[in-house]
Amino acid sequence: MEVDTIVENLRTKGYSYSEIFKLMQKDTLDSIPIEVLQDRNLGLLQSVTVYLKDKRNLTFHDIAKLLKRDDRTIWSTYNKAKKKLK
Repeated sequence: MEVDTIVENLRTKGYSYSEIFKLMQKDTLDSIPIEVLQDRNLGLLQSVTVYLKDKRNLTFHDIAKLLKRDDRTIWSTYNKAKKKLK
């Protein structure tokens, strides 16, 4: 079965894209490229949050659950990081 078919079937069953992503990844945190952490302008939490939001398309809520943080902390961290990157 192709990945597109699996995703389509899970979507019809009510799964969100972020939930499907989590099902397809064994451990999302293990698959963060080291290059993400090399930007010295951002803190560790900022770098990981921006990566998970922009590259992995996770919601703030999903990132918060993964990192065991409050949703508001993740939202704030992301927005501060984006301002630094401008």
